[in-house]
Amino acid sequence: MFLLVMVVFYSCGTSEEKEVAYEEVVRRLMDMKALAKLPGHGEKSAMWSSYDRESKIDESGKFINWDANIDGLKPQYIRKEGDKEVLAEMEGPGAIVRIWSASPAKGHVKIYIDGNEQPVIDLPFIDYFKPSIPAFEYPALVYETNARGFNNYVPITYNTSCKVVADPGWGQYYHFNYISFADGKTTESYTAELSDNARTALKEVNDFFTHKMGNSPYQKGEFESIRAKEKIPAGHAENLLSIEGSGAIASLKIRMDIKDEKKRAEAMRKVTISMRWDGSNEDAVWAPLGDFFGSAPGKNLYKTLPMGMTEEWMYSYWYMPFEDGAEITVTNDFDEDIEIFLEVEKDDLEDFNKDEIGRFHAKWHRDLKNLPKERWPDWTLLETQGSGRFVGTQLTVWNPKGGSCSLGGPGHWWWGEGDEKFFIDGEKFPSIFGTGTEDYFGYAWCDPTEFEQAFHSQSMDNDNMGYQPMNRWHITDNIPFQQSFQGYLEKYFPNNWPTQYSTVVYWYLEPGGEDPLKRVAVKERYGFETPYEVYREEGVVEGEELAIEKNTGGWATVDSWANEKLYTAISGHKVLLWNAAPEKDNELDLRIPSDYENGRYKVYANVIKNKEGGEFILVINGEEMDPIDCFIDQEGIRVEEVYLGKAALGDSETNTIKLVWKGEKNKGRTLKIDYLKIQK
Repeated sequence: MFLLVMVVFYSCGTSEEKEVAYEEVVRRLMDMKALAKLPGHGEKSAMWSSYDRESKIDESGKFINWDANIDGLKPQYIRKEGDKEVLAEMEGPGAIVRIWSASPAKGHVKIYIDGNEQPVIDLPFIDYFKPSIPAFEYPALVYETNARGFNNYVPITYNTSCKVVADPGWGQYYHFNYISFADGKTTESYTAELSDNARTALKEVNDFFTHKMGNSPYQKGEFESIRAKEKIPAGHAENLLSIEGSGAIASLKIRMDIKDEKKRAEAMRKVTISMRWDGSNEDAVWAPLGDFFGSAPGKNLYKTLPMGMTEEWMYSYWYMPFEDGAEITVTNDFDEDIEIFLEVEKDDLEDFNKDEIGRFHAKWHRDLKNLPKERWPDWTLLETQGSGRFVGTQLTVWNPKGGSCSLGGPGHWWWGEGDEKFFIDGEKFPSIFGTGTEDYFGYAWCDPTEFEQAFHSQSMDNDNMGYQPMNRWHITDNIPFQQSFQGYLEKYFPNNWPTQYSTVVYWYLEPGGEDPLKRVAVKERYGFETPYEVYREEGVVEGEELAIEKNTGGWATVDSWANEKLYTAISGHKVLLWNAAPEKDNELDLRIPSDYENGRYKVYANVIKNKEGGEFILVINGEEMDPIDCFIDQEGIRVEEVYLGKAALGDSETNTIKLVWKGEKNKGRTLKIDYLKIQK
């Protein structure tokens, strides 16, 4: 094994001051080192959200309506005060460290702190996610993701209390994540007039997230740099790094070379990384290589603060302390030889007392023990005992069908309806109870679009039909626990649908704490996904491929899932959906993305018919086709390909296509087009 050791310079200090200055809370946004310190007494993290209040646990411990799923379609709040809704209420000292919403609107949301009668922030809720006040003028901290979730990570500190009150019309769905400082601490309360130190801290963090993401977040000082490379034959394991004494791995970068790039996804799941601390015979870290670095299957380029995948490296900046040695081992369960390149930056532990450091843990699994029936639809992320901090989740979803699943009960709409539920230190009811899986990962409305931000990412877009990898890192909103952490995600869709999850969970744990997760055999981690091939009609223009250019009717979308009963008859499982509005003109202008040789073509439409179906006319380049009658006078639904006539077509720039509702006010108004078949 080739090994090179050199010295580079980094450092990071910690503060033991009794008062936590506002700028210190800001700098926690990228303080990876502080996560390794075991929590002090009184330190906690929790969340107020719009979860469905029908979910309860009674005095006897019985779970009631545990699968309830009306998180935002009806108001969810702590209580009402007149016509106002109290969304969150906390005791200090602490800080709001994350605000999220799927649909913020113009109704005002007011934040009161420290018993003051005047709110410290009073804005339309939508303006919490815009540069509306000086504190929110940092786009790497206040933003809407490409996948539609609204996020605000600017800390709002308070000393004695905090209360969040919403006026009518504030919107739908909310999270307010907050932290409480350890006993004996106070904090500098947030003010609208930011100090120079506060502005400087916010700017430094924003600039790093904007311009330096993927670089080490540690400040300059003295680190030891270790490099290694190793060829690992198929079926063998190699110890790539063995360090004696104390220290911490602050930066870990790995590159894997294989002969056949087409097999990279297989190799990334079959090759595993493990880490052990302090001479232990038990893994603290064990995961498939790709999953550990935050995305799967394969190598999907993304950058976040603690982890990422670039063209050159997969990187981790989790701070990993040890007192009596560290080992990193790579095991090759792939059927070909591989070559591994490793770079590590090692820190000493001068900033920590020996008894206050946790050990970094990260484990992959896909299905743990079944919970009692009354706990459905909870799916276990992690159950661990001892003192520590939960700091992140990587989730890979295999959901090839897309759309809804009636087996999902209250969560049948789509795979991501499930809420996170985190129980801390044996609490009876979870102090973190979310509103949906995509909400937990910081996006919204089932949007599969790729995005990357400092604390979360979605690194593959298969239109919700296939693999969907995402991650969420808890940095300022890390979840401290003194005795235990029990984390779950609701999973409404069953494995045999198929909707199958795999995850890596990341946490710090005191030495001697209970980590129950073990290694998983290669046959259980690669190829376990149930195959499913989506029906697709050849040579057609899918409804979801049409572009809506103008709509003078009711609601229209090209992103509507067909009823699951029709998946064998609806190409691609999606349709163009349009609902006419009797009081409007009801014309829908469309663009076909394909070019055609000038000429006349036969036109067919594959449509869904039901009792809500209406009568529509397709007009192509000014020529009216025969009517599309989507009405059937019976219960149920039917798919039918109908011939509409002939029309002249040319290139996509000159073709004009529109739909016109020809129905009557009291008749059906719905049109669902699966595809247009256009033949010479």
